[in-house]
Amino acid sequence: MTNEIFDALSHSPRIVERLLRVFPTDRLDDRTPGAPFSPRETIAMLADAEQVILDRIRTTAGRPGTVFGWYDAKERGQEHHFGDKDVFHEAEVFESRREMTLAFLRSLTEADFDKQINFEGREQFSIGEYLSLVLAHDIEHVSNLSTFLATEVATIS
Repeated sequence: MTNEIFDALSHSPRIVERLLRVFPTDRLDDRTPGAPFSPRETIAMLADAEQVILDRIRTTAGRPGTVFGWYDAKERGQEHHFGDKDVFHEAEVFESRREMTLAFLRSLTEADFDKQINFEGREQFSIGEYLSLVLAHDIEHVSNLSTFLATEVATIS
């Protein structure tokens, strides 16, 4: 695995933190059309999902072939009350958990990145391929946050 993927993974929490610094706090619970979550829920979901990501990678590295359920963000959002979370704390949690994920990834051998993560009713992914899904997930939600912020700025008169 290359350092570029680790560098890319390290950027997401910092981008979220920068967006949050300029985000209107009275709009954290608003939703833009088509966005599945409010900004508050999005950041809480990223923090929550990061723990699941790390757990899956750790388990797969030690016990390849383990089968996981798919992460249902809406269901977890209800179970874990994403809409009630302190968004600034959740941003810190996301950053801390991502650092733990990166530290674990750096401890893996090249052969470990070929170990397969299995999901119920879905295709398998190597740990390396799974990291591409993690980056895509990050970008999707960072894009939603930045779209919301850009829309907010565009409507200021």
